[in-house]
Amino acid sequence: MRRLLGFLLRCAVIPLFAVLAGCGTSSVPTITSFSPASGAVGTTVTITGTGFSTTAASNTVKFNGTAATVTSATSTTLVTTVPSGATTGTISVTVDGQTASTTSSFTVIPTMTSFSPSSGSAGTMVTITGTGFDGTTLSNNSVTFNGTSATLTSATGTNIVATVPASATTGVISVTVYGVLVSSSSSFTVN
Repeated sequence: MRRLLGFLLRCAVIPLFAVLAGCGTSSVPTITSFSPASGAVGTTVTITGTGFSTTAASNTVKFNGTAATVTSATSTTLVTTVPSGATTGTISVTVDGQTASTTSSFTVIPTMTSFSPSSGSAGTMVTITGTGFDGTTLSNNSVTFNGTSATLTSATGTNIVATVPASATTGVISVTVYGVLVSSSSSFTVN
């Protein structure tokens, strides 16, 4: 009799109270796809999967560790935008302490909005401003002045400081991050 009573408590009564109290009802989120596969900061991204909260603020989305804002949510779809400072890497979704990550990377496309100064000689430090740069690992960024490789001294998600190389000539500045290239719309003048 004690065995039967113990069995009923473990297998029927206690789980019933747990379900009625809302315990054990949260599911682990899964990510089945995201679209598009690449984009610049500010790009709208749709994440498809299961186990998402229907309350947008209850879902935490990160692009390679950088938190993004969820603008709409259903149990199977999240809509978000690529946040400033995001770098190429996986997307993760956390709901009720449970986290799922993509198996493939989202590629953040760098943008270049300006550079300063607009002219200088070899050895001049030039600050390049934009988005999608890798501020964590300097070597994931590269800069050329009209095709000539430059030495980088620092990088954040929005700025790179590069030194004009000795053999540089007047022309565009190009930045490559994770194999994605972007070039300036105007030329840097070498004095």
